[in-house]
Amino acid sequence: MPPADVVEIVVYDAPAARRDDCGCGCDHHHGSGEGHGHGHSHQDAFEKISMAMQAQALSLTLEKEFPGQVRVEYIDVTKDPRGPALPQTKLWCSLTYPSPLVYVNGRGRFAGALPVDRLREEVKDLLAGRTA
Repeated sequence: MPPADVVEIVVYDAPAARRDDCGCGCDHHHGSGEGHGHGHSHQDAFEKISMAMQAQALSLTLEKEFPGQVRVEYIDVTKDPRGPALPQTKLWCSLTYPSPLVYVNGRGRFAGALPVDRLREEVKDLLAGRTA
């Protein structure tokens, strides 16, 4: 558990659960993102960047803005030995929420994406509340 003056963000991910490709093996991005002849599109610019890398970028971004006050941890529940026992794993199995699950100070806050701007605002609000 982090010290009381540190905001902890944990990104629980199941990469296989996030894959939503068409299975054709394509790697075409046709400007408009409207697809390429067999009914799917490529609209997410971050889809090729692993969630582990996105979490690392989030960590660096928040550390720069809030030095020493934020800790970001990435957990791939399919590889981490704690995975089978985590409640987040049970949530994916129930198909209730999409991966990743993002927790802030132990509370589930976001599912399906890593919303950097919203996390930054939440960290700012949490830290301001501690100093007020």
